[in-house]
Amino acid sequence: MRSAVLLLLVPSLVALSPAPAAGEIPGATWRYYRPGNTGIQGDFNEAIFVGADGDPWIGGYDPSFEEGGVAKLVQAENRWINISSVDYPVIGHPDLTGTARVSDIVADADGLLWMSTWRSALRLDPEVGASSLVNFASASPALANGGSRDLDIAPDGTIWFALVGFGGFQGGVVRHTPGTSDWHYWTGGAAPQGGNGWPQLVWNVIYLSVQPKPGGGYVVWADADNGVGLVSFDSDTQLWTHHPFEFVPGALLELPGKDCVDDAGNLWVRRFAGFVGNEAVYSLDVRTPSGSWIVPPQPTLPATTPPIWAFHAHGDGEALLADGLGRVWSYSAGAWSDFGLWGDSGSTYSLDLDGDGNVWAAGTGGAAKRDATTGLWQRYRVTNTSQFDLWNQDLAIDPATGDVYACANAGPGVGGMTSFDGTHWFGFNNHQYGLGAPWPFPSDNCQAVGTAAALGVVANPTYAGLHAWDGLDWSNLSGPSESRDLVEDSTGRLWTLGPYYDLRYYDGLSWITVPNNGAGGQNLQRDPDRPGTIWASTDAEVIRTDGSYRYARDYTEFPELDPQSDLFTTVAAAPGGVGWLGSTQGIFRLDAESGTYQYFTALGGISALGASPLAVSPDGLLWYVVFDPFGTGAHGLVWFDGTSAGIYPAPRGGEPQWGGLPHAQIAALEVRTVPGGYELWMSCLSRGIAVLSVPWDGVPVFLDGFESGDTAAWSFVAP
Repeated sequence: MRSAVLLLLVPSLVALSPAPAAGEIPGATWRYYRPGNTGIQGDFNEAIFVGADGDPWIGGYDPSFEEGGVAKLVQAENRWINISSVDYPVIGHPDLTGTARVSDIVADADGLLWMSTWRSALRLDPEVGASSLVNFASASPALANGGSRDLDIAPDGTIWFALVGFGGFQGGVVRHTPGTSDWHYWTGGAAPQGGNGWPQLVWNVIYLSVQPKPGGGYVVWADADNGVGLVSFDSDTQLWTHHPFEFVPGALLELPGKDCVDDAGNLWVRRFAGFVGNEAVYSLDVRTPSGSWIVPPQPTLPATTPPIWAFHAHGDGEALLADGLGRVWSYSAGAWSDFGLWGDSGSTYSLDLDGDGNVWAAGTGGAAKRDATTGLWQRYRVTNTSQFDLWNQDLAIDPATGDVYACANAGPGVGGMTSFDGTHWFGFNNHQYGLGAPWPFPSDNCQAVGTAAALGVVANPTYAGLHAWDGLDWSNLSGPSESRDLVEDSTGRLWTLGPYYDLRYYDGLSWITVPNNGAGGQNLQRDPDRPGTIWASTDAEVIRTDGSYRYARDYTEFPELDPQSDLFTTVAAAPGGVGWLGSTQGIFRLDAESGTYQYFTALGGISALGASPLAVSPDGLLWYVVFDPFGTGAHGLVWFDGTSAGIYPAPRGGEPQWGGLPHAQIAALEVRTVPGGYELWMSCLSRGIAVLSVPWDGVPVFLDGFESGDTAAWSFVAP
C-alpha cells in the first residue's frame, strides 16, 4: 500500500476534435437478437401457412415488447428466415399494441403473401423478401384499428378481412380491391356503415371464409363474434344477408375457425342440432357449393369453451380441427382420427397441411409438425429455435469458432443457456424437444459462461457450480458454487471470479485460490500482453495477476473515493499493462507497469461518473457504459479514442431503437474481430443481445504515449 500520493493537474495538451453526429462512428451498424426476431419469433403464434415448397410461414410475437412478425422455416437447412418489426420498422411501431401480431396468412394467385395483423395488413413477395413488404395501415383506418384475426381471398382477387374491434374501435368486415386500391368497410351499430344491407346487430367479426358458387361468383360467410349468428355477402347481388341464431334445428351458430372452405368449395359450419334434456347440442356440418347440407359423423369434443379452437378444411370434404385441449383431429374417408396433442396448451390458433400429409399446428407455446409417417409431433418454440431470452446476463465468444454463448434467464422452467453459430440458435434448457441440449441442473438460470480450449464451454448454472460442455455431455468441474465471470488466460487456464473474495483458476486438475479483497465480484478480463495474466475487479479491489505476480489497488488507496460509500465497477484491460477501472466517482486509468494512474470524471466531455468500462477494442478505443439512475445525465454506450468521445444513447421512456443501443444497462460485452473491422456483442438487460459492427482499417487510434484531451483529468504518481 502506498504511503503518499502526489496530485498534479494536467492541462489539456490536445485540442478537442468534434465527435461524429449523435456520437456515431461512421459506418458502424447495429443488429439485434431477441425472441421477437430469431427462430419462431415468440411463443404466441396465431398464423401458419405452408407454401408450395412444403415449408411453413409462421406468425409469431413476443408480447413483452410487441416485437414479432413472420418467419419461414427452411426445413432442409434447419434455418429460419425472419421478417420482424425489430429489423423492419415498416411492420409498425412496438408502442402500438398488436402491430406485429400476424393473425392469418394467405397466398394470392400471384404467390404474394397477404397477412392480417391486429393493426393492419401486410403484403410480402416471398421471392423478393422483406424489402417487398407493404403495410396498408394508412390506407384503411378501419383496418388499422380493427383487430383483424382472419382473412380470405375471393376468386375475383378481392381481399377480405374479419375485424373483431380493437383499442375501443368497432370491428366488422373490410374488403380490399387491389386493382382499384379501394377499401370498403362494413360495421353495425345504431346506423350501420357500409351499406349493402349490412345488419345493425353485427359490429364484430372473428372469422370469414369465401365459398365459390357453382355458376360463378362467390359467397363471403362472416361469423359475428357477438353471438348473433352469421352474415353472408353474395358477389352477384352485392348484398349482405343476416342469418340470426335461434334455437331451431339447422340454425347457423358459428364458423369453426379460419379456413372453413375446402378445395372442392364445401363450407364447414357449426349448427344447432337440438336439445338433449336441457342441454343444447350442436353439429359440425358441411354446406356444399349448391347450398345442400351434409351431416358427417361428429368429432368427440371436450367440454371446453369454445370446444374448437382451430380449423382447416382441405381436399373434398376433409378437415383438421384442434379442440380446446390442444388435441388435433383429422376427418377423412368418413371418420375422425385422433392425431394427439401437438403441445401443452389448449390455445391453438391455426392449422395447415403440406403436400406430404404432414400436419402443422400453431398457438400459444409455439408450433409443431406431425410427421405423416411416424405420427410423431416435433415441437418448435423460442426455446429450441431462437435467442429465447431478453435477460441474458453473461455472454462469451469462442475464439476458435466465433460461436456465441449466452446465459438465458428467461423465466421459471425455461432458462439455461443459448448458443449461436451465425445461422442456427441452439438451446440448452428443459424445453428443447430434441432440437437442443439438456440443462440437467437444479437451477433453470445461468450466472456466467465462458470458453476454454481444453474444456469447451463452461457455464455456472445459478448456485450449482461450474460445468463444462464438450459438445456431447456435461461434466462437473467441482469448482465454486457461484461465479460472476469466467475468462481463459493466454496459457489456457480458466479463471473464475465469485462473490465473497473468491478468485480462482483451474490448472486442469484442481482449483487454485488467489487472494483478493472485495465482497462483490465485478468482472474478469485477459491481459493482452503478459502471459497467463488476467485483470479482476471487485467492488473494493482491482488486481492484475498470473497467480504469483500481483499488482493490486483497493479503494482506500484512491483519495478521490470515499471508502464509506464509493465502490469500483468493472475493469477493461488494454495493452502495455494498462487497465481502465470504473467507479462511482469516475474512471481510473491504471498503469500497472509504472504504478501510476490517472483519474477522470469525464472523457471527451462525456460523464464517467458511475461508469463501467467494458472493453478496449482492436483499434484502441475504450468502450464504457454510463447509466444515470436519475435519468438526467449521460445514459448509454460511450467510445473514447484518447481525445474525443461519442455516445450511443439508450432509449428513455420506452422509445424503441431501430438502429441504436436498445438498453443502457449492459451486463456483458465481448469483442469479435471480423474482416474489415470488429463487432461488439452486448447483453443488454431486458432487450436481449445487441451487436455493433465497427469498420476499422487496422490503424490504432490510441498511441503508447496516452494523453488526455479532457481538462477533468488528474495524474497520480506513487513515489
